[in-house]
Amino acid sequence: MTIKILLTGGTIDKEYDKIHGQLVLTKSHINDMLEQARCRLKTSIDSYKLQDSLNMDDLDRMSITEKCKSYSEDKIVITHGTDTIVETASTLNEHIKNKTIALFGAMIPYSFGNSDALFNFGTALAAAQSLPHGIYVAMNGIIFPHDNVRKNRKEGYFEYLS
Repeated sequence: MTIKILLTGGTIDKEYDKIHGQLVLTKSHINDMLEQARCRLKTSIDSYKLQDSLNMDDLDRMSITEKCKSYSEDKIVITHGTDTIVETASTLNEHIKNKTIALFGAMIPYSFGNSDALFNFGTALAAAQSLPHGIYVAMNGIIFPHDNVRKNRKEGYFEYLS
């Protein structure tokens, strides 16, 4: 079994640009994360583009969907920004029924240390391996169904809608 990992960016891959004093996306840290976790799963990595999810639109979500549909693997993990992760999960659910897809992100960039990125990544990998076909969001140690999750912006975590 191979798990496809699709990189789309988000806070997880942001780094601090000391010259301009802002967070930027330049490269993915997914290989570092796999190495740090001593991951022994067979994975295959693909990249859509690294971007802040606030800059994603419906065309981006459809491009991500088409990529997922094209993969021979039926177990997929997607890195994604937390601000619009639920919207992308909903789009995927409208168009894909025969794959297990787990989206995850981070509230703190992986490069900062003390990040939730590695924990959320492990949760998403476990979800992709063990759950039936469907679309899931893996955050804060919980695997949420795509239609029963929201980001609580005030508290800074994900929660069930009901």
